[in-house]
Amino acid sequence: MNLLDAMNARLDRLDEAAKKKLAKTMKEDELRDQHIVPIARTLGYLIYWTWNSKHSPAGFPDIYLLHPGTGRIIIRELKRVGNKPTEAQQAWLDGFGVAGLDAQVWTPVDMISGRIRQELIDGASRTA
Repeated sequence: MNLLDAMNARLDRLDEAAKKKLAKTMKEDELRDQHIVPIARTLGYLIYWTWNSKHSPAGFPDIYLLHPGTGRIIIRELKRVGNKPTEAQQAWLDGFGVAGLDAQVWTPVDMISGRIRQELIDGASRTA
């Protein structure tokens, strides 16, 4: 078993009800700190997030990932299950998209489904 598989093995042991409960109760910072950042670091990404956005312009996405080996940039707004981006957050995501960057929303459901892991793996294996 490789390191990435080991990091997700505990999710694989959960039944569907437990996965739904985990997704529904997980906060954005837990998603970032416990799932996204460890996988991204293992894959060699440079990672940025604003620690405290109190004095920053509204809406800038939560996490910015750059893979220096492939040049892949992944920009994500993190949301709890059922929440949507604010108007300002959506404006930033749309603007990054127009600029040709991969800017989307991730929720805990995306972590449980394997979407986050797969997108990070794909970004680490693509050539610039």
